[in-house]
Amino acid sequence: MCPECVPKQGGVQASVPVVSFSFRSWHFSLGRTPFKSRELAKHYDERSASWQKTIERFGFEGAYRHLICRVLSQQRYRLDRHSLRVLDAGIGTGAMTSAFHAELGRGFQLDGVDISEEMLRVASKHLQFKNIEKTLAIADITDLPYDDDCFDVVLVAHVVEHLAIPETGFDELYRVLKPGGLLICSMTRRSAFGAFVQLLWRTHQVGISRALGWLRGAGFRDVRALPMEKGSAARNCSIGYVGRK
Repeated sequence: MCPECVPKQGGVQASVPVVSFSFRSWHFSLGRTPFKSRELAKHYDERSASWQKTIERFGFEGAYRHLICRVLSQQRYRLDRHSLRVLDAGIGTGAMTSAFHAELGRGFQLDGVDISEEMLRVASKHLQFKNIEKTLAIADITDLPYDDDCFDVVLVAHVVEHLAIPETGFDELYRVLKPGGLLICSMTRRSAFGAFVQLLWRTHQVGISRALGWLRGAGFRDVRALPMEKGSAARNCSIGYVGRK
């Protein structure tokens, strides 16, 4: 995706819905234009130094570990292959990769992408002691620099809801997964906190049925929604999702 552009849908510039309601024969809808990629990258660059502290304050790494533990403990999502290639799409500080590594209990080959160069620097430092072979690069998840059927696992935390058309992101993540590959995802849930995030970051507020529809529409099977760890602040913010190619 061109970093200077916002996708268009049916010839009209796509927007993120904020308020929508009907009255008799009238329908009213209010939306916001999402950040362009370069704008979003700038916002994350500016917050990169403190972002890991925010993640820790809300207990996200622990919540990600709980999510990944629940996924990997289920027979339908088992990862039998010993040598894994993993993509963290929108890697941020590397929190979800760190949680995946802790739960998997062994090393793997990691490709991490983000639109924020400063976030990639933080991720590189955060993951430097992990027994993983990592390659980090600037890339947009709607236009990933990988061939089809590359990855055994794709991780994506709080990224897709930033897209004007989230389906384009899931289509691309599906493309780069190997047949039988596993997607583990988290998205901001519909809540008071979700509304705050939406206003601050111009993201979609995502209900469970809508999120599952996005995954199924991209072709994922065995799709499930999984609440975050009980008692964690992250549970009030997010919901986890999983599916197979």
